[in-house]
Amino acid sequence: MRVLTAHRGRAGALACALGALVFGSSCSRDTDIEERPVIIYSPRQCPVAQSEAYSVIYAAGDFEPSIERPPTAGAFLRELGHAMTDLPKETRSLVVDISQRDLDWRGVTDIPSKGPIHVLVWRGGESCRLTRDIERRTDVALGVVGRHFIIAGGRSPSGSQVPHTYVGDLSTGAIERLEFGLNTRRSNPTITSFRAPGDPEGASPALVAGGHDPESGIGDVPHRAIASAEIYVPKIGAPSDVGDFEQRRIDLSEPRTRHGAVVLTTGETLLVGGRGPAGPLRTMEIVDPVTRRARNGGVALLQVARENPTVLRLASGEILVAGGLDASKREIPTLEWFAPDASRATKRPVDLVTGQERAFVALEAGGALAVIRPASDLPDFKTVWVISADGTLEPGLPIDPAEIDAIRLFPGAEGAPALWTGRRWMRWSPWFGGFEPMAVAPDPAKDAAPGPRLETIASGDSGLALWLDDRGDAGLNVTGFRFATRTRYGAVPKPLLIHGTDQLAPDRLAGTPGSSIRFEPARGLVLGAGASAFLTDVTFADFELSIDVTAAAPEIVLRPDRGAELEVGGAACAFAQAAKQRLDVRRRGVRVTVGVDGAPDRACPTELEPGARVALGLRGAQGVGVSAARNLRVTRR
Repeated sequence: MRVLTAHRGRAGALACALGALVFGSSCSRDTDIEERPVIIYSPRQCPVAQSEAYSVIYAAGDFEPSIERPPTAGAFLRELGHAMTDLPKETRSLVVDISQRDLDWRGVTDIPSKGPIHVLVWRGGESCRLTRDIERRTDVALGVVGRHFIIAGGRSPSGSQVPHTYVGDLSTGAIERLEFGLNTRRSNPTITSFRAPGDPEGASPALVAGGHDPESGIGDVPHRAIASAEIYVPKIGAPSDVGDFEQRRIDLSEPRTRHGAVVLTTGETLLVGGRGPAGPLRTMEIVDPVTRRARNGGVALLQVARENPTVLRLASGEILVAGGLDASKREIPTLEWFAPDASRATKRPVDLVTGQERAFVALEAGGALAVIRPASDLPDFKTVWVISADGTLEPGLPIDPAEIDAIRLFPGAEGAPALWTGRRWMRWSPWFGGFEPMAVAPDPAKDAAPGPRLETIASGDSGLALWLDDRGDAGLNVTGFRFATRTRYGAVPKPLLIHGTDQLAPDRLAGTPGSSIRFEPARGLVLGAGASAFLTDVTFADFELSIDVTAAAPEIVLRPDRGAELEVGGAACAFAQAAKQRLDVRRRGVRVTVGVDGAPDRACPTELEPGARVALGLRGAQGVGVSAARNLRVTRR
């Protein structure tokens, strides 16, 4: 067992690095002790008063919380050295909730394998700027890689200054200007994580790819696209683990700028479309973090050439390519789907209505969400669409076009993406099929930067919206708004699917007439063939799951971080289809066992990859009409 103790700390890049809290577990006199300080930070613009604030810390991990001794600890921030012995030694993540009079701050972090535990807290219901100013520029890229964000590239307003590259730490709020930064000046590059499978946890390398020469594109001369990529490498042990870029570049298969990029389940980066010397591109290529090479062999082509596409990795691992512009700068309506390795198309392309502005975001259970700002004021225009996991387009409840001045769409915890309309913040309600006003959000009448005005945005995690805010002569600032704090190790309430669908999200429009997924009080979750609902935000190592079967037995889907799903009740573990009353699924390491109606457990023939964490969902079985279940219980082991 270990005891976590505290020391006072300070981060020079912040105005307020608050005193450390401590947590630990009770232990015997002869137990080895490892000291781990917990240090809490807040942005200068939204400071916490250490002398007044009270903090409650919630611990989570691959364990079940005890009712008699819940994994929480509380302390005033001024109580440096306070030992939080109620937090289990198996703790893997922390949620920090701070109150000070009528204000609150929230933060969340995974616990690193060693060293201090840093948590950046954001004030509830407000946007907060981080401290350091960034030089003003256009065509800049902002990307989040692990716990860091990178601001790279672009062109200064005068064109005389070469913009620096910055790396920020989302666990402390510190922002460092790199000594060297990019080796090649580039505007509109993409930034993605560039971690190879098996790399140790911690700060992640990043790939900055493509873009164009900032000094090109004057008048009618097109921008000169760049055919290279660069690798940022963190320096473990340096302040905030900030490193710099390698001198070596990676040659791409062809020049591309204004392209899309996404990290595949393999850890490789897929570059999609963009603009080359001859115009919009149909090509895609893969950059491998192991070989440090790019390849286009065995990679599919887009049906429609496009620049500025949106590229999403869906929950299934499939790649969705949406939006973008053609050679005449017209919006492209065509949606295209590709296999997780981008080797082939997986669905027939379909068209979605275009508009003045569109944004797309992947939904946690599967499929995607689209919000469209029409080109003109059309009161009956369908502004919200659900792109279901099977590729069907379904209109959600629309937002009045007159209420949309901009579209800035972020992934969201609880299966609920967050939307800034230019006037207010809203969140998707997955079982309602529409957006609803966010109850606690920045007030445009009081907040100087209530939401993003520029298009340069990123998601710090499923509950943190980040964007670059242009403050004129003061430069650019990284601004954030925390609207949720969820952790993949969170406890799952028991039972679920008794009174409603809390903690689950559907992979398509739900609850509408004709929908293949709905909730009924008597039968619980009712699923048509192929329709799915997943537990939101959480993933599991070993677990036990049980459901009461109220129609045909649904499949229990184990969706790993990488690799194919295991459908318990599908072809890979078919005997689970026989359940008439109860279905039990247990995972221990690579082995998955199933109990049907109280009979002895049997092992699924297919095993999981060692160490794979899995998301859990229910899916309607094929060929049985409807599947249904209630009284869902999931226990971590």
